[in-house]
Amino acid sequence: MRVLHSEKNTSYRIIFSNKIKEYIKKQSSKYKKIAVIADTNLWKHYGKEIGRKDILNIKIEPGERSKSIKTKNYIEDLLLKNNFNRNSLIIAIGGGVIGDLVGFTASTFMRGVALVHIPTSLIAIVDSSIGGKTAIDNKYGKNLIGTFYNPKEIIINLDFLKSLPNKEIRQGMAEIIKYSIIDSKSLFISLNQINKQFLLNKKSITNQIIKECIKIKIKTVESDFKESDKRMILNFGHTVGHALEKFYKYKKSHGDCIGFGMLVEAKIANKINHLSSNEYHKIKELLNSYELINLNIKKTNVKELLRYMRLDKKNLDSSVTFSLPKKIGSIIKTRGKHSIQIKDKIIIDSLNTVIDEIKN
Repeated sequence: MRVLHSEKNTSYRIIFSNKIKEYIKKQSSKYKKIAVIADTNLWKHYGKEIGRKDILNIKIEPGERSKSIKTKNYIEDLLLKNNFNRNSLIIAIGGGVIGDLVGFTASTFMRGVALVHIPTSLIAIVDSSIGGKTAIDNKYGKNLIGTFYNPKEIIINLDFLKSLPNKEIRQGMAEIIKYSIIDSKSLFISLNQINKQFLLNKKSITNQIIKECIKIKIKTVESDFKESDKRMILNFGHTVGHALEKFYKYKKSHGDCIGFGMLVEAKIANKINHLSSNEYHKIKELLNSYELINLNIKKTNVKELLRYMRLDKKNLDSSVTFSLPKKIGSIIKTRGKHSIQIKDKIIIDSLNTVIDEIKN
């Protein structure tokens, strides 16, 4: 697969390969300085496969808290102490946290050095490693400081998924369900029919679903790299979801927050008379079948969640901006745009309605 961009030298390849050790070794003939950055959990399980004595091996603490300016500075200090320069290579190996953090660091170090992503989680494979978004968090919210910066290559080894617990696979299913709602009704139907324990399906089925999601992501980012319009559809469920992550101080899993966020945003679409009640209930049933609407939100939390939503990057003014489904497989388009501003009352009503539905 190849991701094409109009800007010079920003296109890149997505390669499926289980020869990660050989790939890293091969880069040593192209770059004098290479850093491999992964979290301590990954180093524990795959240290012999990803580490080499002739390259800089950097270990980061796992979890969303590492997506910080403090960790970024730590990486930069190590790179500078080891005489890295503009002709060096940084390899990010891990899930979304590592991809976002290391991608941002690579984009600013020496005003940009070569970057390779090797995603290891289902979320990173189907979503976060593709598209060039990089970011860190701060006290005001998630992903508020970052850049658009493409890697030279993305290397996908689906064998990494075998070592993940079911909980982590379930988190990735939230993004896969998102793709089905925004762009592929056939994928939505398939997700209803397959074994909900994703990796227990035939390899041909899981690989087909993963590759379909990647194709949707590629198609979307190629048409709108800097997120001026069409790319906003990839944020379905994330406006509410990111507010939930902030509310829970990042102690709840990304997929659980996005799953709940998709249900609330589908309810908003239903309340503004776009998404039918029948299709809303189909979305709710699918999310429930993958155990993705488990958060215990209270009505007393709603105003605080709304306050966090106001910090979302997509907002143009005081109203909160969403990309919402008009039906399964398609997003609302108003005045030529794939986003819509929603009044506070509708957001609050939708949150309260969903909270009541889940309780009952």
